[in-house]
Amino acid sequence: MNLNKRQEYLDLGNALPNQYYHLKFDNHCYWRIALDNTLFAKWSEVVPAPAYRNISEDQLDYAIHLLKSYQKDEQLLLEHNRISLIYRGKK
Repeated sequence: MNLNKRQEYLDLGNALPNQYYHLKFDNHCYWRIALDNTLFAKWSEVVPAPAYRNISEDQLDYAIHLLKSYQKDEQLLLEHNRISLIYRGKK
């Protein structure tokens, strides 16, 4: 798998908490949201950890796409968080 994509995925997740400091999400929250919405399930029930090493390249591309989308659209981020929490039985 492309190491540059893995690094981009990690960098995006690490940057988002600084952008949305008011949400008080840690980096792993953004990765959880993107992965759950990529896999349409609680990601850890679909692939072993670390997910970014165990998903397909297409799935990694989509997770990166979502993380980039979250940088531009807080409402999408919040909606995807709501969906992620449903997958996890928390809503």
